[in-house]
Amino acid sequence: MSTPRTSRAPRPSDRPRTGRDDPSRGALLRRRLVALALLVGLVVGLVLLGQVVVRAVQPLLAGDETAQEGKSPPPTPEAAGPPQDCTAASLELGVTTSAAEYEPGRAVQLSVTLRQSGGRPCLVDGSDAGRQVQIYSGDELVWSSAHCGSTERLLLMSTGDEDPSKLVRWDRHRSVEGCAPDQPEVGPGTYTAVLSIAGVEGATSEPVTFTLLEPPAPTPDPAEPTAPADGTDPAEGTAPADGTAPADGATPPADGTAPPAEETAPAETTPPADGA
Repeated sequence: MSTPRTSRAPRPSDRPRTGRDDPSRGALLRRRLVALALLVGLVVGLVLLGQVVVRAVQPLLAGDETAQEGKSPPPTPEAAGPPQDCTAASLELGVTTSAAEYEPGRAVQLSVTLRQSGGRPCLVDGSDAGRQVQIYSGDELVWSSAHCGSTERLLLMSTGDEDPSKLVRWDRHRSVEGCAPDQPEVGPGTYTAVLSIAGVEGATSEPVTFTLLEPPAPTPDPAEPTAPADGTDPAEGTAPADGTAPADGATPPADGTAPPAEETAPAETTPPADGA
């Protein structure tokens, strides 16, 4: 027995494809040319935009470079490690006096400062023997705080740290190594004071000068008699003009004449003999 055949429509996927839906080679070429042109235009636009931005920013950069020329570069931080001794480049020293002139007997007061300006912490001796004040008369050292200084006083100072300002008093006497007492006092004149750090080469402050004044001239006492120009003593009397010395206790006359002679009593007469 034969099975009857039924007619069935073919599925879309079963239909044979035709070349109508596929793009032609010409269309593909045109699409590629358009994409390439767009890419070239985008690159050119970015280049032009970059040139405009560079031209706009260049004056600002030039101004910043000019402003930076006058500034010193910040200190370069040193490698980390144990603290080392401070160098002259990392220290700022200063000394000032309380007055420019000092009267006789007045002590000299000096104010000293020490500041750390380096890039890493360092050690410095802040005692009178390490942070020493020196006073000179010309090139001669007349006094130093190190001669009678105290023991070592190490300070660990970071960048920007400052040892508190300290007053140093000088009583105008000389000093010697070993702090021997009974040193002589200096005389009037101009002196120079500097602050330095012992053992650190170049660590010295700017010098400051001051003057020790001379004592004033003595004022004459008005109660004392003034000697005459010829050098004679006014207490002594003036001898009479005729050279005769006055009697004891007598005061010579003002005009220098001799006093009148005393009258002499008449001599007694002898009575005549009888019969004369």
